[in-house]
Amino acid sequence: MACDIATLMQVLQSGDPDEQMQTLDACSAVLIDPTLWYWLIGFTIVCALVGALIGKYKNAVVRDTLLGVALGPLGWLISLLLPKSAPKPSCRACGKSLEAGDRYCRHCGAALSP
Repeated sequence: MACDIATLMQVLQSGDPDEQMQTLDACSAVLIDPTLWYWLIGFTIVCALVGALIGKYKNAVVRDTLLGVALGPLGWLISLLLPKSAPKPSCRACGKSLEAGDRYCRHCGAALSP
């Protein structure tokens, strides 16, 4: 027995409990099929990787990876349309990244010019 919308509507309207149970079993078998889950997990990983690649180009890896995981190819389009993030400023002495408004480097203690 197939598990599709037309079959489900027909079985629900028939009122036969045995037929409804068979349809429920068929739909449950589709949902717990490992092949379906392997494809879904693989697709999610591919979406995350493509989102991360877009994020690497846009300097927003975490943002674009999460968009890829959550929305798939639609997240990729959104990532491509979002503006490029400005890179964080870095210390001239040690090269580590700084936060906005720092007067001294948190890593080496060097004074930063305004």
